[in-house]
Amino acid sequence: MTKYLYFRAQATIGNDDATGDSACYPISSLLGMQPTADATLTLYFKQLSNIFSDPAEDADADEGRTDTVDLTIPVNTHKTAMKVIADAIVYSNEAFVVVGDNLSSDTEYLNGSGITAIATITVRGIND
Repeated sequence: MTKYLYFRAQATIGNDDATGDSACYPISSLLGMQPTADATLTLYFKQLSNIFSDPAEDADADEGRTDTVDLTIPVNTHKTAMKVIADAIVYSNEAFVVVGDNLSSDTEYLNGSGITAIATITVRGIND
């Protein structure tokens, strides 16, 4: 079964209509996670727009470009959040894993992760 990780940064459902408002990635696209501030955990994914800028270019020109999702967590609890995310990937019986949803009428964050918000979702476009 292919599993997907879902994130919504937008708090208003009617405004969830642009790049960076929400995103869903197959777990095979997750490249890694790291602390990027005392209360921020950044997840790195293969680009959703993974098209090389020029077919004649060497693919190496586009290496290292990633999409990112910044999660707000309690200060210095990065390891806990990473473990809960990893456990959800491995052990969840659901194909659709909601890591975080800022929807104001129905906020939802991965249980036990400490996540309090999806701060930003950066989906890189072609030539970004």
